[in-house]
Amino acid sequence: MLVLFGWVKEAKEIASALSCHCYRCQRKRAWEHWKETEWVSFFMIKTIPFLSKSYVVCSACRESVLLNREQVALLEVEAKLPRLAAFLEEHQLSQKTEVQRNFLLAQREQNQSRE
Repeated sequence: MLVLFGWVKEAKEIASALSCHCYRCQRKRAWEHWKETEWVSFFMIKTIPFLSKSYVVCSACRESVLLNREQVALLEVEAKLPRLAAFLEEHQLSQKTEVQRNFLLAQREQNQSRE
């Protein structure tokens, strides 16, 4: 008997999540909520959802940030979106040196003063 099984990844946009500054494209952008699901498939048919991940993705540069369950819960309450925006800012700046951070923050201030 031949049994064919494998893995299938499916990613889809859930909704527009929030609007905050993206340090990669240097503008205030809309961020989208995406969900990626890995499925076990039998005979090329998705049958069992195996693993699920949630991301927020910048609508312009497609920078993605993986979210944990607590952060996904922040998406559901509009009053808690500033906490998620602060997390995104900290995440994007976390791998920068102090000089790079200061430069990016100064660039942000200049961009906001022009708008």
